Amino acid sequence: MYQLVRKTLETYLGEKRIITQSDIPADMLPMMSTRQSIFVTLYMDGRVIASSGRIQCQKENTLYEIIDATMLCLKDSRFASNLQSSENLSKIHIRVDTFVSEDRRMIQSPSELNTRDEWLILLSQNLGVISVVLPHMVHLDPTPERYFALACQKVELDPNKLTHADYVLYALRTRESTDMV
Repeated sequence: MYQLVRKTLETYLGEKRIITQSDIPADMLPMMSTRQSIFVTLYMDGRVIASSGRIQCQKENTLYEIIDATMLCLKDSRFASNLQSSENLSKIHIRVDTFVSEDRRMIQSPSELNTRDEWLILLSQNLGVISVVLPHMVHLDPTPERYFALACQKVELDPNKLTHADYVLYALRTRESTDMV
């Protein structure tokens, strides 16, 4: 899957066009018959430079969902225009996480999260925000409480002022495809 992200970036950055079905390697075409939610994360020099994804697939299939998320990464403010070049593409590492709704479970408290292999999703319909924290995103004090604090920080919420009525938490397991060693 990360190969599709790389091909999408190569085509767009090199030719200024969006990848078409004829550009897609045949071994990736089976993704046209699945509908999985995905997250694409781009790394350079060990840090996240862009990410995009949805907790529910909005495109007609997984393949188009990956292409769409990749294109949305180009709009991420961390992925500055000086990084968006064919020359820098070889320095960018890619991670694609896929999941279906059965991979997600509601949790009552951050303490129920297994930070080793679960994501944390904080969703607040009342406040109109969603925040996602991937496994291994917190290197110092990688506790569930720190993941919750980071999820709140990402959407500018004060965790000390929130009540349980303000949000819903999900723990999520994904299947990962990456070119990182």
